[in-house]
Amino acid sequence: MKKYKEEIIGILVLIGYLLLSTLGQEILLLLGVNRLPTPLKLIVALIYDLFILMTIIFIYLKTIVQDFNHFKSNIKYYIDNYFKYFFLNLGLMMISNIIIINITSINNSTNQEYITSLLGKYPLYTIIATILIAPITEELMFRLNIRKIFKSDLLFIIMSGLIFGALHLTVATSFKELLFIIPYSIPGFIFAYTLTKSKNIFVPISLHTMHNTLMILLQLLLTLK
Repeated sequence: MKKYKEEIIGILVLIGYLLLSTLGQEILLLLGVNRLPTPLKLIVALIYDLFILMTIIFIYLKTIVQDFNHFKSNIKYYIDNYFKYFFLNLGLMMISNIIIINITSINNSTNQEYITSLLGKYPLYTIIATILIAPITEELMFRLNIRKIFKSDLLFIIMSGLIFGALHLTVATSFKELLFIIPYSIPGFIFAYTLTKSKNIFVPISLHTMHNTLMILLQLLLTLK
């Protein structure tokens, strides 16, 4: 049992995260959040997301603190060696999206349309959730935690990317839309690769934050047109 302690903890944490994420709406409904005014609903939703994030941080606090201190002390090294993966990710996602749009005639996944709609209605909430919370939560879960489950570099990169991509399509409305698992999985593969190379979770967290920030800024620019 001790031999597989990390793997067991990783699997349990992943199951817990999936349950809390997928049942989030139902849990908030049971708490009577739906009766609150919209601004308060959004605040409660952020608190719920922060609760999930803080739980993961508590579980992996020692690793997070060590990685942060090393990242802070060697930031120039990490920028010089890993900043290029930000552009690689953008390029591959752009190419795959163009191909899928031409094949399916679907301009956006349902997930992306939902985020765009949310940004238009509740920009502050969307910015906080997408730029400040999501990159940290998702990297701790789909990179740091899944790394505990899969010790093989190749298997970890594949599983991390595929799980990450698949969870962005849980609201898909057509079979064709499932092709968007490719552009959604690409950052998962790349962020997982940078973790295997750097052995520091703040490398993929930084890349993920930069990616989400750029996407939100582009959406805001399109909205202003």
